[in-house]
Amino acid sequence: MSFLWKAIGLSDSVPGFPYTARDNNNNNNNNTNAAVSSITATTSTLTWTMRPGVSDDNGRPVTIFSINLAKADESIKEMARNAMKRAKSLLLPGLLRCSGAVEYQETIYIATEPCEPLSTVLQQHSHSKLSAYTTTNKKGSSDGVEENEDEEEDDNDAFLESVALGLKTVGTALVALHHNNFIHGNVACESVYVLPSGEWRLFGLELVSVFGEAHSMYDRYAARLPEYRRPPETLHTYGGNQQEQQQRVGDTDAWGLACLIYDVLGRPENMPANSCTANDMRGCRSLPRTLQSGFVGLCTANPKMRHDVDRFLRNSTFIVGSEFVKCMQALDELSLKDNVERERFFDHLSSVVDTFPKKACMRLVLPKLQASFNFGALPAVIDPVLRIAARLANSPEEYATYVAPVLVSLFASQDRMVRYRLLQRAPEYASLLPANVVNDQIWPLLVSGFSSPVPGIREYTIRALVSFAKNLQEKILLNDVPKYVGQLQQDQEGAIRTNATIGLCLMADMIPAEQRSKILIHGFGRMLRDPFVPSRVGALRSFQSTLKYLTPQHIAELMLPGVGPLTVDSVGEVRQAALLALRGAIERLEVFNSEESVKEAKTSMANSGVNGATDTTPDKNNSNNNENKTASSSSFWGWRWGAGGNTSENKSDTTPVGGTTIAFGTNTTTTTNATSTTTTATSSFATGASVHTGSNVKNLSVPIFTNTTTTKTTMSSPTVTSELEDNSKDKNNSHFDDDDDDDPWGNDVDFAPVKTRTPATTTATSMRSAERTLTRHVDTNSTMEPASGSRAMKLRKKGLGASRLS
Repeated sequence: MSFLWKAIGLSDSVPGFPYTARDNNNNNNNNTNAAVSSITATTSTLTWTMRPGVSDDNGRPVTIFSINLAKADESIKEMARNAMKRAKSLLLPGLLRCSGAVEYQETIYIATEPCEPLSTVLQQHSHSKLSAYTTTNKKGSSDGVEENEDEEEDDNDAFLESVALGLKTVGTALVALHHNNFIHGNVACESVYVLPSGEWRLFGLELVSVFGEAHSMYDRYAARLPEYRRPPETLHTYGGNQQEQQQRVGDTDAWGLACLIYDVLGRPENMPANSCTANDMRGCRSLPRTLQSGFVGLCTANPKMRHDVDRFLRNSTFIVGSEFVKCMQALDELSLKDNVERERFFDHLSSVVDTFPKKACMRLVLPKLQASFNFGALPAVIDPVLRIAARLANSPEEYATYVAPVLVSLFASQDRMVRYRLLQRAPEYASLLPANVVNDQIWPLLVSGFSSPVPGIREYTIRALVSFAKNLQEKILLNDVPKYVGQLQQDQEGAIRTNATIGLCLMADMIPAEQRSKILIHGFGRMLRDPFVPSRVGALRSFQSTLKYLTPQHIAELMLPGVGPLTVDSVGEVRQAALLALRGAIERLEVFNSEESVKEAKTSMANSGVNGATDTTPDKNNSNNNENKTASSSSFWGWRWGAGGNTSENKSDTTPVGGTTIAFGTNTTTTTNATSTTTTATSSFATGASVHTGSNVKNLSVPIFTNTTTTKTTMSSPTVTSELEDNSKDKNNSHFDDDDDDDPWGNDVDFAPVKTRTPATTTATSMRSAERTLTRHVDTNSTMEPASGSRAMKLRKKGLGASRLS
């Protein structure tokens, strides 16, 4: 690319000019003419070529003005060299600031701050007005027309505010020139340029002259200007030279300022500047009412009656009464104000900032507000910042460029009231910030609020976390968020504990799905025993709201045991919330059961189809298998403990004539048989334990004698057990069976098992003895786990889902 810049006469090929032109359009076109975008600024005196560029020292953007003098006449060369001279020497407020200038190989280069011609900005404004007018006419509804009319009116007001600030800036530059005994002589629309912030700057310094100097640049080349831009006294000398007719240094530039106002606000768009006359300008009546009187004073034909520029700036209502101008001036003077005055100014700024030009707000007001943080950020500054941010909500790039740095600076403030107000209004801006800004810059500052000594900051930190969660990284959501939520769930303030639970509920859909159920079940479950009533209610309602995110295993094993005791809570609101949560949980489990049943039916049909197609030989044991399946299917969760298992029967025994019924509510077993045949009925327990009975019996079997009497039976006592297989835990996958797990729901109490052996073949006497032993001291509310070898049986003593020990 350096060869390209050298080819057009820039970059290292210009000694003493450390600036390089760059491609403003960022295109990769190989065409040299299109590689660097340029603007031709044609004026009545000179024609400049404008190119965007950067400083070779620090990469600062600049605009490079250049003019080739190889084929120019002497007047052009003299004016161009005078412009370069004045640009380097006149560093006055309101003038386009020059960074460097040099003449090399009959070409003059001037590097200034980035800018564009005012005429270009005016054309863009005219096109936007035309587009809005066309859109309004196309809409048929009256509501749409009124809405567009309101938007057009707001845009027009903002444009007038920018013009007021621009006129003040240009007027300030002219006053500074006049104080130094200079006249500009070329004030017009074509000599004003606009910065990216929307501010105006005065340039076109080719006719700048010392007042009273004989044969000055203005005297010699003013004839190049259009007729209406030359004051009447310079057109008719009345027997003397032009300097004798000028009574004051500012008379010529006051007329020029009137020409600028006419070019911007009064001259018809279809009227060329060369065809305008002084009478057309003085007869203009289309200006704003607040500007009309000041404009007439500037373009008075008699120089003795003409108002000077300083008087215009002090008395024009268009400028003095502009809120935008007053606020910009106050922002420049913030360093001279105390905190009370600054707070009062920020409150006023919040009420009027919506009327300011959008470009000026994001590129001028926001940087000035951020610069004011050097004197200490005040809470009142947050409101104008967020009002401006709301206007940029539809432009993510502008929001990230102009708003995000200001918000990061505010979060870095040590003022607690600034942090408090930022957290309060987090929903207005958090979701609009770029994800990288939230994770890399704001999150490290935000986490300090979780341990703040101010309760209000802790509370609103968890509230703000809900708004920021959308942009947080997955590792933060899985590791940091549960940690800080759990920290606030142990806060000494009950309201903060409640809001921490609610905040976790509101973030449920943002937590990664693979760990979501575990995080939610533990986060809500630990608050079910909170002494603060709203905290318990919040946990129950959070359970009910997030049931769709919980796995059926977590609902059955953790939620139901934890929520159940709250149905008898001393507070009615807690009981009602618990019942609602339980109903929702049961409905979820019913849906799960239906889905699993459909899957099992499909699997069974597929297996039966395969067996029917591949095995056509009758099985001699088929009858026994069918009996086993029938016995297994007769046991279901609604009325039996456990899921039921296969029934082991002696092939030589016959099926009893009577039936065997085990009732859940009364724990009674009724057997009826006319014979003395012995049979074995299966009673499955909650633990799903296994007993060695001498054959392949996988469930705990209780011998039932067939007789005509009714025998009352109960569950076995935890002090009398059979030899159990240690694989029941793996088959049931119970959450509570692992001694080494980190169980947040409660602690385990171990009971030493008493081992007994049941022989493979039993007599009637021994089976009656075993039955009497199993019916002693049974607590049906206890949860028993199988023990194997030296392992102990566990009863849940406390924690969520704990069994009550009688």
